[in-house]
Amino acid sequence: MWAYRLLRPGIVERVVAPGSVPALVDGQVRLRFLAAGLCGSDMPRFKGVAGPRYDGGYGTAPVHEIVGEVVETASPELGLGQRVVGSLGRDAGLAEFMVALASKLIPAPEELNDVDAVTIQSLATVLRAVAKFPSTKGLRAAVLGAGPIGLAFCHVLRGRGVAHISAVDPIERGEEAKAFGADEFHRMSSADWLGMLKAEDRPQVVVEAVGHQQATVGDAIYGVDDHGFVFGFGEPDDADYTIPYEQMYLKDVTLASGCTIGEWPEVLTEAAEYLLRHRADFAAYISHVIPVGDAQRAYSLYAQPQVGRIKVVIVP
Repeated sequence: MWAYRLLRPGIVERVVAPGSVPALVDGQVRLRFLAAGLCGSDMPRFKGVAGPRYDGGYGTAPVHEIVGEVVETASPELGLGQRVVGSLGRDAGLAEFMVALASKLIPAPEELNDVDAVTIQSLATVLRAVAKFPSTKGLRAAVLGAGPIGLAFCHVLRGRGVAHISAVDPIERGEEAKAFGADEFHRMSSADWLGMLKAEDRPQVVVEAVGHQQATVGDAIYGVDDHGFVFGFGEPDDADYTIPYEQMYLKDVTLASGCTIGEWPEVLTEAAEYLLRHRADFAAYISHVIPVGDAQRAYSLYAQPQVGRIKVVIVP
C-alpha cells in the first residue's frame, strides 16, 4: 500500500505503508483513494507550522477532502463498494487506503465524477457558515480572500440576495471573482482595501476567508459598517487572537466564527444538491488535476497563491 509522508516542511515523499492495518472500530469505514482536494487548512502542516509530531517526524502528507470507495465497513450507514465524499478529519493523510468516520461522509452523487465531487466538502463548510449569517438580502458584502473558499462565499452570498459584493485579494483573481458573483474585485491586501474604503461604501457583511493570521480579522472589523456582521472563516494558526474590541463595541459589530463539527451529513447533502444545481457556475472551480505520483507538485502549487491556481485535486 502506498502512502505519502511529510519528510520535512514543504517536502512530501511516497513510501510503502505497513502491510498490516488496524481493525476498524464501530462507525468507521476504510476507503480506497479516488480523489482528494487540497485545502488551506492543510498548508500549516505541509509547511511545518504545526510542528513535528509522530515521534519527532512530520507524519503523513496532510489531506482531508476526500472521495473514496468503501472497501471495509463497520458502519450500518455505508456499505461495501459505495463511492463516498466528505472529510477525513484534521490528522488524516494521503494514502491508497484511508480510515474515516461514516458520520463525516455521504454517498457521492452519481451525476458527478470523482474530481467534481471533491468540491462538495469545501462547499459544505461555506454553506454551513452562511447559515449562521443574519439576513443578507439587499446588503453590501465584502469577501477578504478570493481563493476557493472566498469564491464559494461570493457565489452563495449572491444567491442569498446580497446587493453588492466586493472581493479582495492580492493575487489577480478578478475574472474568477466576478464569474462567481462578485461585482468588483480589488487586487490588494485587506489592509490596503481598508485604507481606500470610503465611509459610504462600508459593507454591512464582511467574510474573512484568508485565515492563518490575525491582521485580516482586525481589518474586517475596522472595515465593516456600523451594526455590521463579520464572519471569521479562515482557520487560525494561533490559539489566541488580538482583536480591536473597542471598534466592535463602538460600532456595535457582531463577530462570529466556528468550524463544522457534528453537522456533516446534513451540510454535505446540502452542498451536493447545491453543486448539482449550479454545476455550470462551478465548472472552472477546479483549476488543476494532478496525479498522485506528482504529489509534490500538487502541494507546492497549492502552498503558494498564484494567478490561475484555484482548487487543486489529486487523483490516482
